[in-house]
Amino acid sequence: MASGARKPKPGSPRRLRCQAANLETASITAAAVEQAAADLAPYLRPTPLQFSRAFTAKTRCEVHLKLEGVQPIRAFKVRGALNKVIGMTAEERAHGVITASAGNHGQGVAYAALTFGIPATVYVPLNANQLKVESIKRMGARVVAHGRSYQEAFLEAQRNQGGATFVHAYDDARVIAGQGTLAVELLADLPAFDTVIVPIGGGGLIAGVAGYLKEKTPGVKVVGVEPAGAAGMKRSLEAGQLVTLERVQTIADGLAASRPGILTFEIAQRCVDEVVLVEEAEMLRAIRLYFEWEHLLAEPAGAAALAALLYRYAPAPGERVVVILSGANITDEVMLRALKSR
Repeated sequence: MASGARKPKPGSPRRLRCQAANLETASITAAAVEQAAADLAPYLRPTPLQFSRAFTAKTRCEVHLKLEGVQPIRAFKVRGALNKVIGMTAEERAHGVITASAGNHGQGVAYAALTFGIPATVYVPLNANQLKVESIKRMGARVVAHGRSYQEAFLEAQRNQGGATFVHAYDDARVIAGQGTLAVELLADLPAFDTVIVPIGGGGLIAGVAGYLKEKTPGVKVVGVEPAGAAGMKRSLEAGQLVTLERVQTIADGLAASRPGILTFEIAQRCVDEVVLVEEAEMLRAIRLYFEWEHLLAEPAGAAALAALLYRYAPAPGERVVVILSGANITDEVMLRALKSR
C-alpha cells in the first residue's frame, strides 16, 4: 500500500504544509538535515532498516524496523550531540561542553567530546540508569548526579555552565537537525512508505524526523508515541500550548520528560499527525517479542514505537510502516521483567 501520499481520513486535522513559524525552527530545513547527514558521515555509519517477517505477520501490515540500537552508544542520541559539536568553533570547543541527561543524550555528548578531544560534564538525576552513567564515565566525561528528576539536573547544569557550551538534549536546532538524519537514511533505504512511528521524550527525534519527511514526502503519516505516565507532548498538543506535567512516572527513562521543548513542540504542531500513548506493560511485552522474534535488544524507550504498533495504532492491511527502535541500553532488571511479561 506504500504510496508515499497517504490520503487523510475524513475530518482529520491533516496539514497541507509544514512551514516554520519562527526563525530558529525555520533553520531546521531539509537542506540543514541533509547537511548534517553529510557532516556526520565520517563519524557514524547509517543504521540498518530491517524488514520484519514476524511483526508483518503479527500486524498484517508491512513492518520495517529502524535499528538505532547499533549506534556506538546503542541509541540515536549520538546523532544530535555530534552534529552540535561539529558546528562549534575551535574556541567554543576549547571551553568544553556541558549537558543534562537521563542517560542516552549524556552518552551522545560524551562520545562527541571524546571524538573531538574536548572536556565534557554531564549532569544526571540521582535515579539515572546506571548502565548509561557508567558508559558516560568510560568515555571520559565528568558525571554529576543531582536531583530527583531530569528537570532538576538540567537546572543545576545551567547554574554551573560557566564558559562551556550547553548541549540541550532536544530543544536545539543543530541537535534536532542531527536527529533528523535518521529520516534521510529512511528515504534512501525505503523511498516509499505510508507511516513512521516515532518515540517522544522531549521531542528532538520526532521534530527532526517529522520536519524532514513532511518537506520531502508530505503524504507520509508521522505517529508519535509516549508513555501514558509521561504524555507531555500529547497534552501540550491537545491544549494548543506547552503543558508541564506535575508528575512523570514511567519505566522508559529515555522518554521521561515533563514537557516538550519550545522548538520541538512548534514543529510537532505543524508536522506530527497523531500521538498515541502506551502502558508500561505494553512496552515490556514489546521488548520481549522483539528479543524473541528478532533476537535483538531494546530498552523501554526504544521499544515504545513497537508497542504502539502492536497495541495502540491500527494500521490498514498492507500499510507500509516504519518503526523506530531508538535505543538498546536496557538493564538486567528491566530485561528480566520484560521476559516475564505476558
